[in-house]
Amino acid sequence: MPAYWNSQQAQNWTGAFVIAVVGVLCVYLRFDVQGHWSAPLTRQSLLFIATTFCFMVFLSPWSMNHRPRLVALLWLELVLIGTLYLLVDIPYVAILGIVWVVQAAETFSIRIATWLLALAVALFGASQAWHWAGSNLAMGFSNTVTLSLFHLFAVIVTHRANREQTLREETALLNRELVATRELLLQSSRQSERLRIARDLHDLLGHHLTALILNLEVATHLTEGKGQQKVEQALALGKLLLGDLRTAVSELREDDAIELLQALTTLVQDTPRLQIELALQTQTVNDVRIAETILRCTQEALTNCLRHSDATRCDIDLRSEAGSLTLTVQDNGSAVASIRAGNGLKGMAERVRQLGGAVMWLAGSTGFQLTVVLPDADGLAALDDLHGADAGVA
Repeated sequence: MPAYWNSQQAQNWTGAFVIAVVGVLCVYLRFDVQGHWSAPLTRQSLLFIATTFCFMVFLSPWSMNHRPRLVALLWLELVLIGTLYLLVDIPYVAILGIVWVVQAAETFSIRIATWLLALAVALFGASQAWHWAGSNLAMGFSNTVTLSLFHLFAVIVTHRANREQTLREETALLNRELVATRELLLQSSRQSERLRIARDLHDLLGHHLTALILNLEVATHLTEGKGQQKVEQALALGKLLLGDLRTAVSELREDDAIELLQALTTLVQDTPRLQIELALQTQTVNDVRIAETILRCTQEALTNCLRHSDATRCDIDLRSEAGSLTLTVQDNGSAVASIRAGNGLKGMAERVRQLGGAVMWLAGSTGFQLTVVLPDADGLAALDDLHGADAGVA
């Protein structure tokens, strides 16, 4: 139950209930004053119904997943509420404006929401001046000041709640990044340990076994009879042991791939507001630098998507083709006319260029797409050799 009251669904139903109650209350009070149903009451009732309908459509997935549609509905609500301000002289109708500024604060930045707050207050103040100009202007001014403070309070509370929600999401994202990095480090440590064991087996045991085999081969020429037979058996066992050792060393070196699926799954799980689809044609890499770069690029792409986009879906694809690895991150956010690379994208590009790769991004009608091309382990090894040769020449 506590989780439900902290959910978006509870907030949506509460807003709809408030609009409905305000509509019923205002119509009832007007009906009670006039004593009969009239055409103005019919228009007011229809406007209340239209406002409630717009509010529910505003909160539906049909609108939440399409920002231009969301903004259009928000302005339509303001027109309906402004019309009700002019038709209804009961101050309770300002509650509709409070609900509207809460929606505006959740949709826009705090700076834009502040201007919209001023607009909503100005509309209500103008309507109060219109209704009370001929009788009690002080009453209209008092209503405007009092209910404007409620508007301001609603925007402040909403902004604070949004900020806390953002901080919680960023904290959760950082926690997932730490867990994914730990997973990568564990795999890297296991890889390094396997390589160390393989080198020790090859350099120490392999060397001693080779020396033992050479001595046994010499001994076969210096012994005779039963002693020579035992030496030949020992020589055969030594060769067999050396073969087994080489096989074990080869298996240790071959089993040094880093698993990316677990690290990326940890990174993207339980990401708020985003439906993420992982499609990894290549799930392992043989170089820890490539694995770390893929993880960091995916992490930066998700962070940008959550902070700077209204996307609801993100597809992550990793493919291996023609000696290279291609990471593609595509979201369905609204189109942006121009993208200015910040520190995140610049740092990503620098990291990728150090490995001989390239970063490209494109914003279009289908959303934002980030493409990272990296050399595979063999290509990276060749690049290291080339850099080593250049350093030697220098």
